[in-house]
Amino acid sequence: MHSKQQVAFGIESGRETVIRLLDLEAQHSSVQVVVVYGLGGMGKTTLADAIYANIDLQNYKHCRIHMEQNCTKNDLKVLQEQILNGLFHQNVKLTDSHQGQGMIWSFFKKNPNQPVFLYIDNALNKADLKQLLPAELGSCLPPKSRILVTTRNLQETDIFIDRNIQRREYAVSFLPRTEARKILLRKASEYNDENNIDALLKLCGGVPLLLEIIGSQLAISSRNTNNNIVLELLREGEVVEEEDISDRMVDFVYHRLLPPVKEAFLDITSFFCYWPREEVAYIVGEEEFRALEDATFVKTSEDGRVIVHDIVQARGKKMSEQNRVTDPETLLKCLKDEEKLKNLRGIFLNEKYEHPSIEINDEHLKWMSNSLRVLSYQGSQITFRGKCHKPLRQLRYLQIASDIPDLPMEFEKLEHLSIYRGPFMPGMSFNEFPPSLRVMTSLNLTKMHASSQNRVAYSQIPAKVAPDSSLVKLSLYGLKNMERPPDGMENPTKLEQLYLRGCLQLRELPPRFGQLNNLKELRLSQCQELKELPSNIGQLSNLTSLYLYDCPALSILPSSFGDLISLKTLQLSYCSGLKMLPSNFGQLRNLEELDMRHCSGLEEWPLNLRDLTEMKKMVLVGCSLKLKESLRHHIKESCSIVFD
Repeated sequence: MHSKQQVAFGIESGRETVIRLLDLEAQHSSVQVVVVYGLGGMGKTTLADAIYANIDLQNYKHCRIHMEQNCTKNDLKVLQEQILNGLFHQNVKLTDSHQGQGMIWSFFKKNPNQPVFLYIDNALNKADLKQLLPAELGSCLPPKSRILVTTRNLQETDIFIDRNIQRREYAVSFLPRTEARKILLRKASEYNDENNIDALLKLCGGVPLLLEIIGSQLAISSRNTNNNIVLELLREGEVVEEEDISDRMVDFVYHRLLPPVKEAFLDITSFFCYWPREEVAYIVGEEEFRALEDATFVKTSEDGRVIVHDIVQARGKKMSEQNRVTDPETLLKCLKDEEKLKNLRGIFLNEKYEHPSIEINDEHLKWMSNSLRVLSYQGSQITFRGKCHKPLRQLRYLQIASDIPDLPMEFEKLEHLSIYRGPFMPGMSFNEFPPSLRVMTSLNLTKMHASSQNRVAYSQIPAKVAPDSSLVKLSLYGLKNMERPPDGMENPTKLEQLYLRGCLQLRELPPRFGQLNNLKELRLSQCQELKELPSNIGQLSNLTSLYLYDCPALSILPSSFGDLISLKTLQLSYCSGLKMLPSNFGQLRNLEELDMRHCSGLEEWPLNLRDLTEMKKMVLVGCSLKLKESLRHHIKESCSIVFD
């Protein structure tokens, strides 16, 4: 069962009705779809999310997907990949949606005895649903499977009937006055002008989105006695047609935001919806993000991702379509117009368009130097000619998923850069990172190491990490010739996540590694020459997750290992050289998951293993028979153990 989620105002009765329609306890084997439909802003997703978060799905394979208002071919492909990963744990990259339909059909047919629960949010277009799901959906879904769909127009889901699936419907109605009032005053509980409250309730018409947006402005008004927001809202409502009221109110609130908050809003709606909240706040600024939360323009989901209502997102995209580019044709037009480039805020080419590489020269970069906030591209989508020596001072997010000889700008002068995802380059130095950098992830290095030039570059990573670094996440992938991390790796005391993957020659970690006392997650995967961990690793008192995957040379864990008092997840899979666990292993009293698959050299447990009172799951696939047989004397009965 999912963790319980607090139910929002006004959806209690609807939730119970939809759960009855889903009929998860039914004895019959028929497949059903339940469609929750209604006008935009009525709270369909809020209702469906509350249902998905609270029903018992332990007998179902299940996943949730969210559809964009107008899905591109790439959007559909990504959604199909999410379905395959969520339902069948298949991490695949599809070439097109037709292949995706075939793979989904195939996996449904291969798993006939496992019912699925598929939640499709925001299905606004019948044509998109047709391309998303197999044509033979009704015949390939396992018995008792359920599909939950939200949409504005019931007719858009007729394809389920066409595909021989029984459809049940629930129409979301306007909120009654008492519940509408609760939402309106949720952030402004002390506001007591009943005449204005009545007028605002009439203006909102029982639509939850409007009640939340206007309620946020009411809260601002109640904090500022000189503010006439309420009167302005009411005047706005008098001149707007009913069907345009949501868009008009979004525009009204947007124009009252401070300029930096406006830019943050447009960045999020253009590029960063459904991204991790923490990363988005790094990019746009924590203060700006909180201002958008106050305005009810953005929210954070249960799993920590940024969500924006589709009506709000559509308005944001409309506002930014001239200065935030996501396709090569629009970018080419901008490159021919100096004024457009001087106002360009973002380039985010996240699809593999069939288009010749676009050349950007030093003059283009100079024109963008005071405006560009986001730059992301893949492969050969963009080719840089020349280098811009005028700092791109506004750049906040940089992703280069490509093998290039050098950055087109001076990296250390990107004074607002928060996240960099791209290759290490010759001359790039840890101690010259921009002071604002929070997340550093090397990309595509597993492909790039083939050239001898890059081999040299990656074996000569600069020596030091600045002690005042703001880094909270550092990921180094595929540095095959790196025998030890840069000196000073232990210096960035704010570091919370460190990933070292595919560093095949890595033999040791810095001796003062225990100084990283804010570290919460450490992943050392495929570090095949790593023989030991630092003796002071026990000083990492905040470490909750440690992944030591495929480190076959690791033969022993240090005596301080039992001091990792916060550790909850420990993966030692394919550490075939590991001969014993430390005698104080039982001190890891918060440990919940232990994965030791194919630790073939380990034959006995420490005597105090029974002290691991929080242990919920152990995986011992491929371990010695002696180790498996002795386990029952050392672990509590309630722990789930996977042997094969």
